[in-house]
Amino acid sequence: MNDERAYLAGKYRDLETEELLNLFRSGLTELAGEVAVAELNARGVAVPSRPVDDDLAASDIYAGDFVSVASYFNPTEAHVLRACLQAADVPAVVADAGLVQANLLLTVALGGVRVLVPEGFVAQARDIIDAFNRGDLELKDDTDVGEL
Repeated sequence: MNDERAYLAGKYRDLETEELLNLFRSGLTELAGEVAVAELNARGVAVPSRPVDDDLAASDIYAGDFVSVASYFNPTEAHVLRACLQAADVPAVVADAGLVQANLLLTVALGGVRVLVPEGFVAQARDIIDAFNRGDLELKDDTDVGEL
């Protein structure tokens, strides 16, 4: 660790102040940030606060491992459900669709095409899946999608 700290200190010492500030603002590891702050302080430069990203999407926050919440024999149905979940801000992915499309005989062996969500979203996903299966999310035949 001291070797890495010494290496970083040497690298940062060789940088121009503006380059070091830009590097610091871009985001560094904890150790690199400490070394950069020490170098900036040694130069008498005010250390800027690190930017905080307030625009984190739900998918950027760890909510547990992905678990299967639905399975379909038809990849298209799985993708439609994934889109409904994502429209409700539930991160979701479709697994095994490519395998099933490449070899239809694998569908049963794989257990179908799975829709996966993080563990922290399972309850919300199940509510949406229930509404999906009841037809609550269905558009009427005369719905003008331009009005949505």
